[in-house]
Amino acid sequence: MPYTDGRYSAGTSFPDLQLFFGADQFLDVSTLSSLAATIATPGLLFKTVGAGDAAIFVSSLPGLLLRAGVYANPAYDQEQFGTAVQAAPTLVQPGPSLISGTGGPLQLPKGQPPMLSSQLATVSGNYVAGPPKKGIQIDSVDVIYQVLADATAVAATMGLTKTVFTNGADPVVTNLIALAANGLPTAIAAHPVATNVAVPSPAMIVAADTEVLLNINLTGGTAGTIKFYGAVVKAHYNLA
Repeated sequence: MPYTDGRYSAGTSFPDLQLFFGADQFLDVSTLSSLAATIATPGLLFKTVGAGDAAIFVSSLPGLLLRAGVYANPAYDQEQFGTAVQAAPTLVQPGPSLISGTGGPLQLPKGQPPMLSSQLATVSGNYVAGPPKKGIQIDSVDVIYQVLADATAVAATMGLTKTVFTNGADPVVTNLIALAANGLPTAIAAHPVATNVAVPSPAMIVAADTEVLLNINLTGGTAGTIKFYGAVVKAHYNLA
């Protein structure tokens, strides 16, 4: 069916989303300098942290397609079931909706036929009350940089936060990855390293007016520099 007047909705997310945020998409908020991006060769973009400098790279991760989730409605989702409530005398309200007792069939047992009798689908009491979880679930972040020749140890930390803004209230900040070393290497490397840092408790980001901020701090040694290339966000996604 290549065309429909309604909307289709996926109940299962894909696990393979990768979003590359290059060095040019990070702002250095330290008091050092703007640390302009450099192209050494075609296709190789980086920012250089000078000897003895401490750069604080932050990015609000432009390009994240976050969703808050929507309730079903008769105009677009009438094929959904899981409700016996009428919103009007002639209008059956599909679920899930704000009407009490409606829900979508998203908690039915998963599997392929033949199904055991104990796994047969039953609608009553077997539904999700709120909108299905949609958008992006960040699972981990790859931090990409290279430590050049150095006489002293360098420092490297990273953190990932979720900030929810509400009209007339203080922003609520939650750590997805607490700011710390998180296993980032500081040894001299002949090539760039891409270190994966996992989100301890990954979950779909569904709150309205949410900003996701990635913070990467790199400090050069007294006799060496660091080339910062960017980061890759790896995530589950369900945009349908």
